[in-house]
Amino acid sequence: MNLYRTIKREVGYYDGVAVIEDDRVINYQTLFADVEKTALILLSSGIVPGARVAINGDNSYEYVLVCLALLSIDAVIVPISTSAGAAEMKNIIERIAVNFLISDRLDAGGRPLFEGDFFRRHRIIPIKREIRPLALANGRRPAFIRFSSGTTGSSKGVVLSHHAVLERTAACAGLGITRGEHILWVLDMAFHFIVTILLFIRKSASIVICGHPVETRMISTLRQFPIRLVYATPYHYRLMISSSELNKEDMPGIRMLISTAMKLPAATANAFNHKFGVSLAQAYGIIEIGLPCLNSSCANEKTDSVGRIQPGYSARIKNPDTDGVGEILIQGPGMFDAYFSPFLPRQKVCPDGWFNTGDIGYIGTERYLFIVGRSKNVINFAGMKIFPDEVEAVLCSHPLIAEARVYGRQNHLFGEIPAAEIVMKNPEQAVTDLSRQLRRHCFARLSEYKVPKEFTLVGAIRKTLSGKIVRSEKTC
Repeated sequence: MNLYRTIKREVGYYDGVAVIEDDRVINYQTLFADVEKTALILLSSGIVPGARVAINGDNSYEYVLVCLALLSIDAVIVPISTSAGAAEMKNIIERIAVNFLISDRLDAGGRPLFEGDFFRRHRIIPIKREIRPLALANGRRPAFIRFSSGTTGSSKGVVLSHHAVLERTAACAGLGITRGEHILWVLDMAFHFIVTILLFIRKSASIVICGHPVETRMISTLRQFPIRLVYATPYHYRLMISSSELNKEDMPGIRMLISTAMKLPAATANAFNHKFGVSLAQAYGIIEIGLPCLNSSCANEKTDSVGRIQPGYSARIKNPDTDGVGEILIQGPGMFDAYFSPFLPRQKVCPDGWFNTGDIGYIGTERYLFIVGRSKNVINFAGMKIFPDEVEAVLCSHPLIAEARVYGRQNHLFGEIPAAEIVMKNPEQAVTDLSRQLRRHCFARLSEYKVPKEFTLVGAIRKTLSGKIVRSEKTC
């Protein structure tokens, strides 16, 4: 079973628009022809089935082209974000034992590193290392090895086979992707290619790649093209809210706006609905699982949910407390095949078939899943549990606060006490007794023990490359 060949067979002779980038419009049959010509270039460069190939480049038609070509020859894609520093890139290349690097980075003289008939700026860099194909259970062939976002600990490298990706994209019925509809793409393909881009191509949709800078190009792209679906983060929706150029009338054909990658703050959701009269939907994606939950409900009691558990998936709560809150376990189609470093097949990670997400939460009515925090992030204050996400949401609802990070500071009397780092919306604004204001704000909305005991003003909250708050680092 091969991903590319399956997708090509399903798309068939359809020749609608596959990708739009700047002034380029590429149809599906042109895409497939370019993929197969690119595959010959890859093979002639020494990339053979089983070779691990790191790809490091900006969102582009070429990025899509190279990934599909690698899949077509059964090479294994190791995506590396362009936001990754040199040390992180080196670490991934060494840990995954990468055989080749394909990148669009420039050399010291500002010249393109890569040239070729089907690459605008890309080049293939061989890394002298013996090619050792990775063996998976049941004869499956690996398609991707991707590092998770690493918010709480060391990333292991998640291995996904062609079979797993086909299963999980087939299970994404909740997004309702239809042939020919235009989808605005603003996310880093290094983090989101595996399910969403491949799903869109498999459904013969039209992917409109937003250029740089996203702050301005996203708005102009929304006004220029008949966008039907937006797949973005809360940050991108805040840009839409703050734009004086974008109004409800500029997006008459949009049927769904998905918020992903991080928790959607209630303040952002409410402000978006107030300006555009449209509710944002939430997608709960996990690299090991896929997209098991989608929340498109407008009901107030469902706003804080990551969504209804999708058909084909099952969820259960392990070790629930008296309120039904416990560890969230999920199983379903397209689960990961193994961890790469150290190598552990899924059967050993999930001997009973259930994957422990590391999230803490509960299942409400109508199979809606609610997440209250990460198991590794729970603050133990005198034996009472505090979930940072809940406190951060309250802090961010204060009109002066842009972002917050809540963490546990070690304390000899209480074990841990809740403390907070905060970023002001207007750093230049002079505020009298801010800590007192924030405490009063929290006391009105939280149990007393959950209110942070300390507040620290910072210029920015440290985040992972995918935009999630870094939790492993605690202020001492």
